[in-house]
Amino acid sequence: MDATEAARREAERIHQAAVAAGDDPWRLLDFVRREAVRRELDVYALPSGDSQLKGGRAAFDSQAGIILYEDTGSEFDRAFLIAHELGHVVVEGGTQDVVTEQVEPERSVEDAPVGIEKVLDYGARERREIRMDLFARELLLPRSVVRHLHVCDGCSSADIATRLGVPLQVVQQQLLDALLLPEDSSTESFAVPAEALVPDSTQIAAAEHRNGAFQLQAGPGTGKTRTLVRRIESLLAEGVDPVSILVLTFSNKAANELSERLAASNPTAAAAMWIGTFHAFGLDIVRRFHDKLGLPSDPRLVDRSEAIGLLEDEMPRLPLRHYRNLWDPALDLSDMLQAISRAKDEVIDAAGYRTLAQVMADNAGHDEDATMRAEKCLEVALLFETYERLMAAKQLIDFGDLVALPVRLVETDAEVRVALKVRHQHVLVDEYQDVNRASVRLLRAIVGDGRNLWVVGDARQSIYRFRGASATNMAQFAVDFPDAQMRQLGVNYRSGREVIEVFTAFSGTMKASADALPLQLMADRGVLNVRPEFRVARSTEDEISAVAAVIQAQQKAGIPYRKQALLCASNARLSEIAEGLEARGIPVLHLGSLFERPEIKDLLALLSMLTDPHAVGLVRAATMSAHEMPLQEVMQIIEHLRESKAAALYWRQAGEKLPSLAAESQAALSRVAGLFSGLNPVGNPWTILTTWVIDRLELAKTLHLARDPQSRMKGLALWQFLNFCRSQPSEAGIPSVRLLDRIRRLVLLSEDRGLRQLPGVAESIDAVRLMTIHGSKGLEFDIVHIPGMVTSGLPRNNMAPRCVPPDGLIHGSQGMTGLEAVKAGHDEEEECLFFVALSRARDRLFLYASSVQADGKVRNPSRFIPSINHLLVHPANPAQRSRAARPATTVGITWEEKPVWTENQVNLFERCPRRFLYTHVLKLGGRRTETAFMKMHNVVSDVFDWLKTVHETTTPSESELSLRFEEAWQAKGPADHGYAEDYRRIGRRLVDYLIETRSNGIRSPVAPLSLGWAEGDILVKPDSVARGDRGQIVVGRVKTGKPRLKAFDDIEYTILHLAAVQAYGGQTQVEVTYLTSETTESMSISARKLETRRQKVQNIVQSVRSGDFPLKAEARACPRCPSFFICGELPDGAVTIKNL
Repeated sequence: MDATEAARREAERIHQAAVAAGDDPWRLLDFVRREAVRRELDVYALPSGDSQLKGGRAAFDSQAGIILYEDTGSEFDRAFLIAHELGHVVVEGGTQDVVTEQVEPERSVEDAPVGIEKVLDYGARERREIRMDLFARELLLPRSVVRHLHVCDGCSSADIATRLGVPLQVVQQQLLDALLLPEDSSTESFAVPAEALVPDSTQIAAAEHRNGAFQLQAGPGTGKTRTLVRRIESLLAEGVDPVSILVLTFSNKAANELSERLAASNPTAAAAMWIGTFHAFGLDIVRRFHDKLGLPSDPRLVDRSEAIGLLEDEMPRLPLRHYRNLWDPALDLSDMLQAISRAKDEVIDAAGYRTLAQVMADNAGHDEDATMRAEKCLEVALLFETYERLMAAKQLIDFGDLVALPVRLVETDAEVRVALKVRHQHVLVDEYQDVNRASVRLLRAIVGDGRNLWVVGDARQSIYRFRGASATNMAQFAVDFPDAQMRQLGVNYRSGREVIEVFTAFSGTMKASADALPLQLMADRGVLNVRPEFRVARSTEDEISAVAAVIQAQQKAGIPYRKQALLCASNARLSEIAEGLEARGIPVLHLGSLFERPEIKDLLALLSMLTDPHAVGLVRAATMSAHEMPLQEVMQIIEHLRESKAAALYWRQAGEKLPSLAAESQAALSRVAGLFSGLNPVGNPWTILTTWVIDRLELAKTLHLARDPQSRMKGLALWQFLNFCRSQPSEAGIPSVRLLDRIRRLVLLSEDRGLRQLPGVAESIDAVRLMTIHGSKGLEFDIVHIPGMVTSGLPRNNMAPRCVPPDGLIHGSQGMTGLEAVKAGHDEEEECLFFVALSRARDRLFLYASSVQADGKVRNPSRFIPSINHLLVHPANPAQRSRAARPATTVGITWEEKPVWTENQVNLFERCPRRFLYTHVLKLGGRRTETAFMKMHNVVSDVFDWLKTVHETTTPSESELSLRFEEAWQAKGPADHGYAEDYRRIGRRLVDYLIETRSNGIRSPVAPLSLGWAEGDILVKPDSVARGDRGQIVVGRVKTGKPRLKAFDDIEYTILHLAAVQAYGGQTQVEVTYLTSETTESMSISARKLETRRQKVQNIVQSVRSGDFPLKAEARACPRCPSFFICGELPDGAVTIKNL
């Protein structure tokens, strides 16, 4: 139990005691006043702005025992201020004066770990105020009380708010916490006083080091945090002013935990120190010296998604070639921004980036690969310059700036440097192996020779290379801080000797060990007489079954599920295993991709129906409990809406226009409409969603009453989702549409990964912990399971990023190209990941692998195994647990006519059969919000369609073409965009290039071609047919984009080739013209591959006819799909399809 949860529980206990003593909890102001009297405190109301409030809204005078509060607002507002001050008295002892500037009654227990919230941290004062807000809300409105009112008495959130005179948002947040968060059953406080733990000699020596830079190398489980706390307490015991102590950590969680440990023995000193992350410290410097940086006092911080939005409009103006994307540049921009962020980790600005790139270009000579790498770096430099200009003009900063800007400031401004040195005289750094070069330079500027610098880390646990971290900073510590001393901790308190022997043996093979002290750890817990195991199953499914069997066997042996963890290197593999374990009856603690969970997609589908006139969200709503409708009737409703060109929310009355709907469907549609009754379509999405979850769908109550692990996970997912929705960037447009668009963007960019982190109270759920190895850092478990110990599993394949850094950018990479430096860093990090995974285990360690690939080929074990194989046992696998049957993916379809499809439609089936069903069978239509790029392409496509119809074999005049282009531009283009002329220029160039390509060969009229099977036909219409210079027939296809790698593997080209050869003979050539890259490529295919694909086409036709449309998840395609929010389970029943 952490300090916040302890404070909440104490507030609830006080409330219960006051009620038992006869106090009326419905009269809030009297209730808190009586509690103050009980504690011999006087309470006085003062006018707003009274000097005694010292600029705040409330205050506590510890000497006089007086609470002062601002006498404004509702009774709840005033009661909350008093309750907040009571929190300071109860939780902190009432020994310090307090001034409360602001309160936030509806605040969440935790900030959503996404966007800017994942980096920003709170100082000690802010943490205290958050805790007091939660104390005050619990004192006035305990979770147990609102839970009883809602669950037992049947009160809605609005009923409770009205009865108590409390804002609805406050009641709803408290109900979400009460119903969706599991109750923490622990009774011990998280913060254990450091003096209660007996330190060993190596810890004492490290903590008492003085007068010189010091690096403590702390292997796994050696008590580094305990030593860090002891170091700080020893400084305080010597009379060091706590204000002069700066403690820098790698994560907000670590900062909070460290603060609580220190506060357990010395709350006053803990509150006075600066404890937080490097990024939070950098932001503090930026705010303090904003004027020197030309920034406002509280500059706005943008995340990756916002940065992409800022740059998208600039893309058409930039002369890019390698990264030119004129359809949806989000991913290209994300890759380039990642390269820019990596440069900022090294304190390299745009000018420095261009210099490095230009040197590459100058040295490339006639080497084509080197020239291309240099050109790509120069394009990133161009975008970097544009990005800097835009950010400066709007006075914005990003995550990379939080350290890079302070570094430049302190290195060039003596006044700032002196001010920081004077204030931060004792600097301590946790997890030093994870700092980047910018952080090291910031430290050097502040601490000078490092006389009072003390750092702790473990080079073998350096696993954040993608954030610029490097174990070389550990190795170079004595260079950065001359005369520094290095020592290591010698006792492992976590693991049994058998586990320690395994990760120690592996450490001897690691590159990160080269410059570290030898790992020599004593096992405090001794020998446990159980050796780690390595189990090899046949297939990956068999591997999951083996894992499930071992987990179950350990649970039966007395090890609860919650004390077992399964660790993977990637989220994708983790989700696959989670699904497999749940199907075999093993409860797991794993959120996975939050926005793709069924209970979240249900809500997102409903939210889309606020603004979608076709209400395609009904396809998903009709699968929800109490709202079920047959698929055929759902399609009838959507078809009616499409044909009637209805406005948004008209669908609520659609039943009146469709008397043929069954009575049950009419009633179900009415119930769905009732969910939207009284809601503001342009209102706050959080309010709408919370009203559904608590009151109208009663999901929160249902999941709370179920209490099984799977229901608890659903509850946590809903809580995490709503917590994310609480705070969204302020932008133009309808709030619900903005939210849906942002979710698509976050999933596309993988910026939603932070939302996979579970709230702290989830630890009480008895389920196996599934997490990435990165997520397991700093944690320990009785039993650890590590599957996927195969080639390309761990270590993973060494894939270079799309934007490789310039040569010389990465510190310590002298003599290597940028690509070589990245690859070397990857190999070293993979070793560190495995080391971290091995060292999480306390008692037992189980490794797993599969021996056969999906295609039947042998799969080799990981190259990490040989160095530890002699320490592992290889038992036979226990009896495997069979998984539950997978849900069927077939839809009952009656085809009234023999279906006919186009090659593009069949190509879509190959990419995703379920999207084909939604788009071409059920004809849901719909598309995501169109960008200016998409609108520009729509113009080009419109002109191209006109050319194929009106000028199939002729060429239009310039005036005719210009007129047609202008008509299309006004109808479909981004004519009102700020950079409309740039988009117009690009669009016209695409059209002009298209005209140029039409001059090749002698053009012929294009006749539709056909391929037929018993199950259906495929209709093919080439974009052009011409006779080439050598008399050959050339069948053409035009794409507005640019060529992709292995594009001719797409099934549409096989179909085009088969149809062309059937119609024009075996010498027919298929060519594809790409307008964006202004290139034309000829298709070539071997006879063997052609036959394989021909059979694949036939299989697709048969699958469609039989109604088999399985889901085919793809990280980059799914969030771009129009059906993203409805994809999943389908309504029951068969459908009849008249024609396609």
